[in-house]
Amino acid sequence: MNAKHARTWIIAFLAATTVAIGQTAHQPKVAPGPGEPDWAVILKERYGLEMFRDLLNPVKTTAEAAPGRFRKAGPGPVKYTPAVALGLETTTRGGWYISPRGAEPPQKKRLWSYTHKNTTADLKNERNLPPPLERGSSTSFDPGEAPFGVWVSNDGLDDGGVYSEPRLVAQHNARLRKQPYKAMIYPVIDRATGKRVPNALLIGWEYSTNDDFQDVICRLDNVTLVDD
Repeated sequence: MNAKHARTWIIAFLAATTVAIGQTAHQPKVAPGPGEPDWAVILKERYGLEMFRDLLNPVKTTAEAAPGRFRKAGPGPVKYTPAVALGLETTTRGGWYISPRGAEPPQKKRLWSYTHKNTTADLKNERNLPPPLERGSSTSFDPGEAPFGVWVSNDGLDDGGVYSEPRLVAQHNARLRKQPYKAMIYPVIDRATGKRVPNALLIGWEYSTNDDFQDVICRLDNVTLVDD
């Protein structure tokens, strides 16, 4: 192996090792889409996060048991805001639901929609961000004191969408029943101070099967993650 090849191998090895820090044995693999920004790179460069080290809802046993419910943290509404749109160009929708018991289907409440797709250049040059929301959209809601979840769907996929709770994806989305972990949840870091923003979370969504987890990137404010 010559020096050039050795250097290339070392760089690749270090990158793979860095990404794997904190990854559990049961955690689904993340596969970057062709020609799309890598989720690990987006997290590191844009949000100051490591993909697995900072993950708040890792898969420790089964995907269905991973956390995905929230509670309102304080007075005022919860805000659920799409920040980056890298999925399909067809209309994406988002909203919330009160977490149901057992196998009951969630009663989804719609908040916003957009028909837009960002590019790598958009992220690099801070253009067309966040995606423009369609008329009638809202980013605020009040769930009261009950635990709740959030969801996204895309009109190009006739499956009802995906939920922050993997168990609900397994129960109510036949297409993704065997692949129900569709939301990676992180803290929000203030890039100026390096400190965590209180009661704010970042979600990387996957609504298809390739698990690049950047179809939609959203922020939740005035929430805590229910870890049970």
